[in-house]
Amino acid sequence: MKDLKNSMSGGELLLRSLKAQGMDHFLANAGSDFAPIVEAYARVGSGSPDLPEPVIVPHESALVGMAHGYWLATGRPQAAMVHVNVGLANAAMAMINARADDVPVLLMSGRTPLTEHDRPGARRTPIQYGQEQFDQASLVRDVVKWHFELRYPETVPALLSRALAVAKSAPEGPVYLSLPREPLTELTGADVAADPLQAPSRAGAAAEEDIATAAGWLAAAENPLIICQRGDPGGRVAAVLEHLAEAHDLPVAEVFATRKVFRGTHPMAVGPDLSQRLPEADVVLVVDAPVAWIEHHNRPRASAKVIHVGPDPLHARMPMRSYRTTLGLAGDTAATLAALDAALETVPARARDSAAIAADHAAYLARVAGAARAGSTGTASKAYVAACVSGILGETGVVVSERGAPAPFYPELGANRFFGNTPAGGLGWGGPAALGVQLADRDRLVVCVVGDGSHLFANPVVCHQVAKANALPVLTVVLNNSGWDAVRLSALEVYPEGVTSGAAQVPLTEFGANPDHAQVAEACGLWARRVDRAEDLPAVLQEAVTVIRDQRLPVLLDVAVRPE
Repeated sequence: MKDLKNSMSGGELLLRSLKAQGMDHFLANAGSDFAPIVEAYARVGSGSPDLPEPVIVPHESALVGMAHGYWLATGRPQAAMVHVNVGLANAAMAMINARADDVPVLLMSGRTPLTEHDRPGARRTPIQYGQEQFDQASLVRDVVKWHFELRYPETVPALLSRALAVAKSAPEGPVYLSLPREPLTELTGADVAADPLQAPSRAGAAAEEDIATAAGWLAAAENPLIICQRGDPGGRVAAVLEHLAEAHDLPVAEVFATRKVFRGTHPMAVGPDLSQRLPEADVVLVVDAPVAWIEHHNRPRASAKVIHVGPDPLHARMPMRSYRTTLGLAGDTAATLAALDAALETVPARARDSAAIAADHAAYLARVAGAARAGSTGTASKAYVAACVSGILGETGVVVSERGAPAPFYPELGANRFFGNTPAGGLGWGGPAALGVQLADRDRLVVCVVGDGSHLFANPVVCHQVAKANALPVLTVVLNNSGWDAVRLSALEVYPEGVTSGAAQVPLTEFGANPDHAQVAEACGLWARRVDRAEDLPAVLQEAVTVIRDQRLPVLLDVAVRPE
């Protein structure tokens, strides 16, 4: 311990410890509880290499979404802090999204001072009475892996180390730490830990006996099928999966992709349509897919063996998930697939109809191309927008999509170049996540393709302000059909012969007066255009890329699209 004459506040120790434990940025939506944090930045200097770079985000949901996107691009969690219970409430939806896709976020919030006098951090305003709760953590308890409250400033390094170790242990996920103002203002002689106290737990491959069983089933299968949904930020799962599929003639269907893992131009890619292949499959290998199929529409045949692979093959955080699991291979996904690949090399495999796989692959690519052509004149289709966006991405560009055309419509993109909204479906995720991806690499082309309804949920003025203030040149493509297609399509699925199917206007789905998204963006300092004709889109996209490259400005295109 140091002499308290040379000590620091708990708030400064927090910032120094975040930086020491790998946090490059401190995403903040500040309030009265941040006073010790503000003082620490002022004392040390916000540009100090000893503190994380502060990034002001004027809405809490956007703040957590940015941390989400940063992890998708880098595999490194970031620190996010909001204002007491009211800020935590706004952040809760974005935390639901992070938990649904096992994304580690370190969320902190202040907690209204516990004391009313005699301490530097004591209450000083009326809201510090109204904001006090009996159980503040209850706002996010159901969607975090771990939560705790800071009591003493000297415990900051140990608490942060534990929080990050839990967040990064498989299956990964968000954690929450509440920070009363008193311990943040209190002085401490504690040192910043040179090394983290705790390291994340790392899983290896699944049990050797189970690997051998799975390999035997796959080798003997007449109609095997791999279903995948998401990969890892390092691309390990994608690399192993591509080799496994090609080496052993295993067709792959990527469904409901949240983190694209399988390249659609790979010869084993058969597209997301499970209507024929799933009922015909005798062995199904499900690779870390929380939502592998929709039971109402498709399910494996009764005799099929279904193998689930991943850190938690049963996805225990989901209360209801009744997919058949003949065998669960629990372990690191990439390591388990690599072990399965090696085991298959030693087992004689049954001859399969490679021509049928090739035909399904070609048919999938033809459907994608046909859908794009069909929407290439007049009012554009989402499929055509996807084709046009693909044309500007180059070798490294990234798509963040929320209610745009899904991953199968970007067949040429490999691992971690397409990120889709999570199974939780908390709207407003796309814009902030794209900002997080861009924050991780300002020179990379990041395209956010988002429905107009989702764009409104994202607090677009906030996203534009963050993009402009932090020089984040995201290209946002708003798909404008003046309504919620997802709600309309859901009603039609439930009531295909109902009155809704013939209604001129579907209730609760059409906005009526829609904002001029391009003008809103221009008012925030972005370069923006409205595109009403599909024929004009390729040229406008090229112009947008030029603006990003030459002027480093964020861009928004308000593109009219037809209903799905």
